Amino acid sequence: MLLKNNRKRFVGGCLAVSVFLQTGTACLANENIVGTEEIPVAQDLLAVAGTADDTIVSPVNNESASNPSAAKGADSPADAVLTEETPLAETKTAPAIAQSADEPLRLRGGASASPSDAANQVDDLTKQILLKEIELQRYNLHYTMEVAKQGRWKGWRYAAFQEINSGMGLAGSIISTANRGQALEKASRVKLHPQLAANYIPMIGSIIGASAAANEFGINTYHEVVARARGFSPQAAVRKVTGLKDEIDALLTKREALIKVESADPALEGYVAVDEIEGKILKDVRDQALMEFERFHIGARKTLAFQQSQYLFDVAKYTTNAIGCNWAYLSLTNKHRIWNGRAGIMFTISGQLTCFAPILSRLIGKGYGEFTKLGMKGVTEDAREASIARLSADLDALEAIVNKRKQYNREVEAAIVNQGHYDAHEKAFTDEIQAAQKKSDAAKLTATQNIGAGMFVGGLKTASGVLFLVPGFNPNYNKNDPRSSHVTNDLLFTSAILGLPSGVFSMLDTLRIQVRGEINRHKAAKAGKLPGQIAVARLRELDQMEKTLRAK
Repeated sequence: MLLKNNRKRFVGGCLAVSVFLQTGTACLANENIVGTEEIPVAQDLLAVAGTADDTIVSPVNNESASNPSAAKGADSPADAVLTEETPLAETKTAPAIAQSADEPLRLRGGASASPSDAANQVDDLTKQILLKEIELQRYNLHYTMEVAKQGRWKGWRYAAFQEINSGMGLAGSIISTANRGQALEKASRVKLHPQLAANYIPMIGSIIGASAAANEFGINTYHEVVARARGFSPQAAVRKVTGLKDEIDALLTKREALIKVESADPALEGYVAVDEIEGKILKDVRDQALMEFERFHIGARKTLAFQQSQYLFDVAKYTTNAIGCNWAYLSLTNKHRIWNGRAGIMFTISGQLTCFAPILSRLIGKGYGEFTKLGMKGVTEDAREASIARLSADLDALEAIVNKRKQYNREVEAAIVNQGHYDAHEKAFTDEIQAAQKKSDAAKLTATQNIGAGMFVGGLKTASGVLFLVPGFNPNYNKNDPRSSHVTNDLLFTSAILGLPSGVFSMLDTLRIQVRGEINRHKAAKAGKLPGQIAVARLRELDQMEKTLRAK
């Protein structure tokens, strides 16, 4: 009996639990049905909208109110893509319904924006883009101030050592000319010690010249290491500029999306016209800033490659000249003319390096510049079609719109404020391009003069080396007899004479270059046109522009 009662209680309890579970399951199933009814609607609308524009989405009404995370996403500009908002009841019967101008447009992520709100957001994005472009230009200026740095006294320092080198070479030629000249009739009159001095004095000068070139090479290397440590290496610079470009492009894309929202309201036609032309100007400014970086970057790499290769060539030509002088010295002390032939080889090599080093170093610089340009293809390729003329034309178009719609003050209010910034950017880019063109023209003239000077001095040195080769390697003159001594003295006397115009020209040309450079620098400093002065002035201007924009 007791078992039967327990069994009844157990069965009754199971039945009660079963009824409870079934009731709860039905309720739970009903909630799931309600929850899933909304999802296909949103997905269908996304699919329908995707046929026209992949970025358009029409979420359910009041989604931001019921979903806090969606409402938070409304403030994020990362997914600011415009959508049409349609009531849920209507979406069940029609996948896409035309929207009135007064209804707010929905942004991906649950945000909504009416045309009037979009106009305000466009102005805010314009400010953000201008700030990013200011940051890009500021980086450009710091880059050009840090990379391939040229010290104030760099030119004079190197010129001073080269003047000592050329002066000692000239002194050796004068001594040799005087000593061998008085022995043209009788070679035995050549005095040993003055002739030894005529060889070791130029040798010391060449060692000083090679050391000066090596020192400048080391200074450039030190500045390059410091610049890399400060984040201005070629790779770091390209990454920095690429990042800024991507940020600006993302903001421009969001801005264009919001302009589409504005265009949904015919009453905002004036705002749309102004915002569209401002969008073109913002792109122009971005392109000019990118091209400015390309000019600075390629110019810095070319300058560094040219200078470093030039210094290496100078080390080589002065070292070979010093070795030649030493071997000419040994021909006297060892009384063996074959050392004259060996010295002639070194003098000839030094002369050829003097001839072609200016050409080769410039080719190396140009080649490295082209290599650097290839590495920037992904950064500035789109901007290479841009020009200052296009920026000026777009600014003129903006001014025409502003003048035409001045009576609608609110429509052009923000554009009038920004016009000053746009004009300042245009002036800065124009001045920089003109300065770069003048610098390029001056560099071409200097290159032509240096190549001509190198050919002249190097040709004389090469001829001097050939005159050493004849008595050194010709068996008819490499003997210890009066005829061989006479021919050797005549040839080496001629070689010494060739050293006179070479030494004088080198000293005067070096002095000319430095004096002309100092005069030009003084004029530029007085006009505030030195590269450092221009960079500092532009940085101050950019700081002021940033301060004004942030205060809006």
